[in-house]
Amino acid sequence: MEGIIHIAGVIPRMGTTTLALQLVRFLQESGYDACYVEMSRQDYIWGAANIYKGAALDRATGRTTCLGIHMFGSERIGALREGNPLYDYVVCDFGNLADAAFNKQQFAGGDCGILLCGNKPNEIFRTEDALADPMFSDALTVFNFTDPSDQAEIRSMMMDKGETTDFMPYIPDPFHTGKEYAKEDFFQRLMDMVMRVIQP
Repeated sequence: MEGIIHIAGVIPRMGTTTLALQLVRFLQESGYDACYVEMSRQDYIWGAANIYKGAALDRATGRTTCLGIHMFGSERIGALREGNPLYDYVVCDFGNLADAAFNKQQFAGGDCGILLCGNKPNEIFRTEDALADPMFSDALTVFNFTDPSDQAEIRSMMMDKGETTDFMPYIPDPFHTGKEYAKEDFFQRLMDMVMRVIQP
């Protein structure tokens, strides 16, 4: 296994699940075996399996396959860590830090953490709190829903974390398979940062 990547948003509806699923998609398209693990309580896998045509559950492995992405519930993370089944990358969606069920220690235990942040009035103070928390000091930072004209100033304000900060492009469909939205460049930059953490 190359690595286990943990993703969490500073507040609900930051796009954490979209980031996680699209990262899995990018890794697949780059030739890696990757899967998504739902570590939060939002029942996203259940919802996707009941909405998208062709979604299938393998009861033996606990794997739901939806639009080409392998998805697992949190109860399978132990087996996945042991390589059962084996993936190059396991991408874990921890939902958001404000959820009462969010496990900070478990999030910090991944090979690389990614905090999904924002600069809107309802996001900025939670972002500052997360960045000040020593438990998240090694996490990469991704801002979502950010005006391109603000990005240089935000990166400058991040000071020593500026080099490990990037900006997620607008991706309306979590399972999107096309080349739009300049997402390939973003995910390549993101994985370059991830690998510098996993393999310094």
